[in-house]
Amino acid sequence: MPTATVPLLFLAVAVGLCLLMLPSPSLVAVGVLLALLGAVASSQMSALLLLLILGLSQLWRDPSATDVVYYLLLAGVHLLHVLSSLARLLPWNGRMQVLTLARPLRRYLYVQAVVQPVAAGALIAFGRGPGGVTGVSLVAAALLCVVAVALGVGKRPSESA
Repeated sequence: MPTATVPLLFLAVAVGLCLLMLPSPSLVAVGVLLALLGAVASSQMSALLLLLILGLSQLWRDPSATDVVYYLLLAGVHLLHVLSSLARLLPWNGRMQVLTLARPLRRYLYVQAVVQPVAAGALIAFGRGPGGVTGVSLVAAALLCVVAVALGVGKRPSESA
């Protein structure tokens, strides 16, 4: 399989997310430009800026546990991060075995198997419905970040699966 498949897959996912999430045509244009830069130059900075813009685009939407677009954004942003990390390591004109993608994609699926239900639970528990507390969701998100950092600290690269 050609290694150029990885940045092209990054570009396809990024453009799809930009069209789905970004509210204005000018932001879509900026997002697509950053996606092109991230795919062609494999620049981590442009990919991170794109992830930031996509993440911030959720601020214009009303959070809802039944909103499928939110879950697609959550999975898509994570996939973009994985693909951009791989694209930086691979030359455009090389070849690789398909099994090379197995370990990163397995790790991606493991993370999504945890993140998606936690996100749904947080949206249900801390929604803006009657009795909902909006500040508690921010505290819960901060605690999840602390737990993620605590679990990641001290791990050697050979120990992570």
